[in-house]
Amino acid sequence: MRTALRLLALALAAAHTIVAVMQQSMNEDGIDYLDMGDAWLRGDWDMAVNGIWSPLYSWILGAMIHLFEPSIRWEFPAVQITNFCVFAVALVCFEYFWRALTRSLDMGMQAGGPMIRFHPAAWMILGYSLFIWSSLNLIEIWAVNPDMCVAALVYLAAGLFLHLSRAPGSIPTASGLGFVLGVGYLAKAAMMPLAVVLMVLTIAIPPANLGRMRRLGVIAIAFLLIAGPFMAALSTKYGHFTFSDVGRFTLLKHVNEMPYPNFHPVLERLDGVPEHSPRKIFDAPPVYEFSGPVGGTYPMSYDPGYWTAGLKPTVGVAALARAVTTQGMAYFDLFVRTQGGFLAIAVLLLLMTPWAARSPRGVGAGVLLALWAAAAFGLYSLVHVTTRYIAPFVVLLWAGLLSVIQLPDGQQLRRLLNLGSAMLILFVWINIATLNLEGMAAISGFSPLSESGAPQGQFSDGHKADHPAIAEAILSQGVHNGDDVAFIGYSFSAYWARLARLRIVAEIHPEDMADFWQAAADTQDAVLQALAGTGVRAVVAEPVPTGLAPPGWEPVGETGYLMYRFR
Repeated sequence: MRTALRLLALALAAAHTIVAVMQQSMNEDGIDYLDMGDAWLRGDWDMAVNGIWSPLYSWILGAMIHLFEPSIRWEFPAVQITNFCVFAVALVCFEYFWRALTRSLDMGMQAGGPMIRFHPAAWMILGYSLFIWSSLNLIEIWAVNPDMCVAALVYLAAGLFLHLSRAPGSIPTASGLGFVLGVGYLAKAAMMPLAVVLMVLTIAIPPANLGRMRRLGVIAIAFLLIAGPFMAALSTKYGHFTFSDVGRFTLLKHVNEMPYPNFHPVLERLDGVPEHSPRKIFDAPPVYEFSGPVGGTYPMSYDPGYWTAGLKPTVGVAALARAVTTQGMAYFDLFVRTQGGFLAIAVLLLLMTPWAARSPRGVGAGVLLALWAAAAFGLYSLVHVTTRYIAPFVVLLWAGLLSVIQLPDGQQLRRLLNLGSAMLILFVWINIATLNLEGMAAISGFSPLSESGAPQGQFSDGHKADHPAIAEAILSQGVHNGDDVAFIGYSFSAYWARLARLRIVAEIHPEDMADFWQAAADTQDAVLQALAGTGVRAVVAEPVPTGLAPPGWEPVGETGYLMYRFR
């Protein structure tokens, strides 16, 4: 059964990957991780060390690009295949965690009285179902971000935590837990405080011969050996101790509601003055230049911390309450609207569990992992909740709570428990099936959704962009790898620039595009002269309605894009 479930997980993931490969799927964060991977491999340490994007996923992508050197047409598909490999690793880590949890439950059953819990087959199916659902529905295997890496490390850390609860004096296990938590921090900065929480939770594990504090010290030392060098590099770059700059930027964006990259109109209500603000080179329509020292395909995306340095988030009661309410609605959508049936059955079985009859040894570690998950939910509730951030912790929460369920042995209760487990599995698979059926129904035009809700690979007018074709056409029309360009459109999703190895250093934002195209000819000429002064090789523009493009603009192949080259 385990082999069948494993193959089912891999088959579904492969189906999603194939569709993503066919659609050249990419998302905004992925471009920055690809750029960072290049920086690490060429030894550009100043560019590689970044306070917003953590390094682990960029190392994986950078190694893939370096080893296989994919063509323009194959770079994004190669990334999707890499994501599938990361999914396979996450599956192995999940299996390690679920086996460890099952062994802990078996120990609890041996220590307890005549009690029953989920049938082993149902328990195994339930675990794999939760993993498949969280990986495909919540994380989304096609999304080019580090969250599948984080999930793998969360499952591995949870498995080691459970192993430590069974062998509390094991130095190798304690060291391994610290090592995995350190790698988790390299995958995502939020894992730093969450690593501290799990370390503290190990104090609840019996001391054995090693002692609680000595064991905690072993975990902490192993963690710092892995996480310390990157923290030191960040602190050196920023001139003060820090483990990340993402918290400040996220608070500005989601709590103080700062629009990005066009934050200039709201500067008056923000605290502080930006030290490296993009330079406004034209007023009407607004045109911004940001060539600066920041690298990457789109510097405004590659290091938002640099461009917003000097701005300080203000966490007032009203703003915090608004943020917590918003994030609370996200949790309501996930646990009630999406998982309402699952939640109802789980709560019913939990209420029927005779808590006094439980063996703390059997369920304690699972409950502690549920507390770890709750800490993750609390952390993200203060800033911003996206399902891919919390996906593995949702699995840990349900695993910890479901591990508590244990009923007195009896024919009626056994039937009830079997029915309850079947219903839990059914509700999970309804969610999985919904996602896959929607994808099959739209297979001809399938394009996964990005965080903003806009289909990946699209531009601001809603049409799907053929980024490899755009990149190839631009390079065939006099622009070369490494050139700087300006862009009229939504630069975050200008994935063609990455494929062509171009750098967008000036832009007109989407909300100002119409003002440019409808402006008088002398105003358009003045804008182009201002852009020419930045040293860009060309100006690329998203498609415009017929008749708005003035003379001097040439079509970019048959993509609908336009380009103005400076001679």
